[in-house]
Amino acid sequence: MVLLWLRAPLAPVIFGSSCLLAILYRLSPAAFLSTIGQTLTDPATIELEIVLLLIMFLEYLLGKHGYLDRMLASLRNLLHNRRLLLAVLPALIGLMPSQGGALFSAPLVAQAAAGTPLTAEEKSFVNYFYRHIWEYCLPLYPSLLITARVCAIPLAKLIQALVPYALLVALLGIPVLRRIPVVRERGSTDYFQLTREVLLNLSPVLAVVLMVLALQVKMWAAVGLIVAVLLIRHRYTPSKALQLCREAVQVKTLILVLGIMFFKQIILATRAVDGLAYLLEMLAIPEFVIFGMFGFLVGLITGTVSYSMGIIFPVVVAAAGGQIDMPLVVFVFVAGFTGAMFTPMHLCLTLTVDFFKADLRKVLKMLILPEAALLTVAAALYAVFN
Repeated sequence: MVLLWLRAPLAPVIFGSSCLLAILYRLSPAAFLSTIGQTLTDPATIELEIVLLLIMFLEYLLGKHGYLDRMLASLRNLLHNRRLLLAVLPALIGLMPSQGGALFSAPLVAQAAAGTPLTAEEKSFVNYFYRHIWEYCLPLYPSLLITARVCAIPLAKLIQALVPYALLVALLGIPVLRRIPVVRERGSTDYFQLTREVLLNLSPVLAVVLMVLALQVKMWAAVGLIVAVLLIRHRYTPSKALQLCREAVQVKTLILVLGIMFFKQIILATRAVDGLAYLLEMLAIPEFVIFGMFGFLVGLITGTVSYSMGIIFPVVVAAAGGQIDMPLVVFVFVAGFTGAMFTPMHLCLTLTVDFFKADLRKVLKMLILPEAALLTVAAALYAVFN
């Protein structure tokens, strides 16, 4: 975090931090090489790289053949409000619970924000912040399933308790959206035709969402199928497809993601997170604050909400004597979520900042107030209902 704050390049920092962590925990050379091998052969890493590669192809095809321009023109006339449009686009893509999905919505946000006074950092904030609105209430996200199962509480009750936070997220992003002048764009009032145009040009993206959500198709298979259909529809020859690869693929992004997955493997190999709970227990502060700090730090280190909850709640439940009430569950969940939102280990943040060529420090500063508000509300409600 310090090196990134000093504007050091992200990929070398992550790889260097992985090596430093291995040295600090005295990981043997054999174990270190084994961790590299596990990273390269881990099915989750391979699948993620394939998904991101296919998303790059899909993004390029949608832009090259005018799908995004036509969809945004129709949606702009349909919604009449550019602020609402910018919030809806990443939220729509956020229905897909996939790592790095912010790369999917980033070009949509970029197109919709064209001609507005939003900076690269503000565009990054909108894309990143509104993409995660559903993780508080959509049962397709593993974080909710893991939390409900470990804490032995009904999933429906957990979602009911977390829904207000999803609504709060929608409100907390408004100050950035208000930077956009309200301009009522006059156009066709044929809402049926406009809706048809939006759905038609958004159909490749909607098809992916529906396959993932309704049919439980793997993300890579869903995106791959749509890319194949588009290549056939636009009559790509093998030579044109090869040219597409050269123009669409961003090798730097793929290496960056590989570095993040390597860092996570190093964390597992060194068991670095395990000591946090014992360290925090030594502090003379209230128990719920310790749990919140533990959740925040685990989220900050891992950068993955679902992975964080799988580490946090087994420890918290055990420390609480095997039973944990809903206010504490919500507070710890929000604390872990907040930590995961503040770290470049979070793929969505890294990919978004990289896409918009934004200053990571400025984006993190913009996240402080809304995330602090979420955490404050969760802590206040815990104090009231506990």
